[in-house]
Amino acid sequence: MRIIPVLDVLNGEVVRGIAGQRDSYQSVKSILTSNSDVGSICEAFDKQFGITEYYIADLDGIERDAPNIDVLLNLQDLHYRLWLDAGFASVKKLKSMQASLSLDFLDRIIVGLECCPDISSLEALLKVVGAERLVFSLDLKNGVPFLPSDASPRWSQATSTQIAQQAVDLGVKTIIVLDLAAVGLGQGTPTLDLCRHLKHEYPELELITGGGVNSVDDLASLESYCDGVLVASALHDGRLTKEDLQLYA
Repeated sequence: MRIIPVLDVLNGEVVRGIAGQRDSYQSVKSILTSNSDVGSICEAFDKQFGITEYYIADLDGIERDAPNIDVLLNLQDLHYRLWLDAGFASVKKLKSMQASLSLDFLDRIIVGLECCPDISSLEALLKVVGAERLVFSLDLKNGVPFLPSDASPRWSQATSTQIAQQAVDLGVKTIIVLDLAAVGLGQGTPTLDLCRHLKHEYPELELITGGGVNSVDDLASLESYCDGVLVASALHDGRLTKEDLQLYA
């Protein structure tokens, strides 16, 4: 099981995500580095834990359709494995970003439920990006699908399990199960039961989860069902150590 640090980027710097309340996010405070720029945070994770694979949540791209192009341009020269969520709701938005920045350096491109209005948009993106690179993020809030305001009835009337099934049937090979309400709180991972169910139903599915990881015990509970775990606060606060992560190296 891989440990994948999350970097929430807002106005060019890494911020600390708490319960999905993005209006109140502040610059990250970390025991690993005194800096909050993306390059320094990545370097600190690499130096301290030997991790070189990162999930970048470009909150400006997700919320305001104004991705942090300069930050991403700097990252492309650092040779890290990068997953990027920048609010890719459609092929048009993907191509609009490609006009400013080649996306070839990205290992994975994330399509989040909170931005993607319907299954047809996901299907179109899957055809362009390809099943090996596209990751569908099943975004939740308190266990309920977190949908855009223009979501189609096919998704607005579906459960989280049904949405995951639609994505798998479409050909999606990797799904993130992320409960935004749990992010940064360190109160445990509420996605465990859903991950257990999805892994049982789709054993070949690459399944990643995130939100609420507090300690190595949380990692141990997820290991049987998840291929990777998204973590941020527990790394910055020291609740997860290098020795903890070596158990999953």
